[in-house]
Amino acid sequence: TYVGFEDRFRGSQDEIRGRLDEYVPILASASDVVDIGCGRGELLDLLAERGVSARGVDSNHAMVELCRSRGLDVEHSDALSFLERQRDGSLGGLVAVQVVEHMEPAYLLRFIETAYLKMRAGAPLILETINPACWMAFFECYIRDLTHQRPLHPDTLRYLVQACGFAQVDVHYREPVRAVDRLERVPVAAGATTELASVVSAINAHADKLNARLFSSMDYAVVARR
Repeated sequence: TYVGFEDRFRGSQDEIRGRLDEYVPILASASDVVDIGCGRGELLDLLAERGVSARGVDSNHAMVELCRSRGLDVEHSDALSFLERQRDGSLGGLVAVQVVEHMEPAYLLRFIETAYLKMRAGAPLILETINPACWMAFFECYIRDLTHQRPLHPDTLRYLVQACGFAQVDVHYREPVRAVDRLERVPVAAGATTELASVVSAINAHADKLNARLFSSMDYAVVARR
């Protein structure tokens, strides 16, 4: 059922490949990369094409079978159980795309703490999730999926990653809301009176404030190093 849900609402595999392609340079020099919640395997495909050794983990049996049917190395497991079975310092990179919003807070904290233990020094960490600070993302994407457990503000996730020991922690905002969906600014006509120009300026200031809150970026990723 969730495979069908992803096909309908997440986007086609080609669309997702296009979105994930910008993560490949971060992982290009890594090895032994793990894609947690690998889904249909789009990122694993991209890494394989670049010669990056990677394997996937997913708790959805249908997703696992779909990936295996295409020759991808994918294990059926939940994220934390998988990490706990790995040797300390054995992972050269860890990615979780649209996964952490499915975790309860205590589980999420254990997941990040365990990832820190299992990753090698300098290995990249990428955690992408829906941006609930963008109201359009929250109402159009987050609440649509019944398996989501908790929205994560960018500041919150960045803090948790830092608190667990990771360095060079940055937030990368992704998938900006399309211009057609944002509030338009009003142009000031030539020869407009001072009063009219003042009204237009106030309208545009309100539009800018609303765009910054309602229509900013649909997703974000916390990118860090072990």
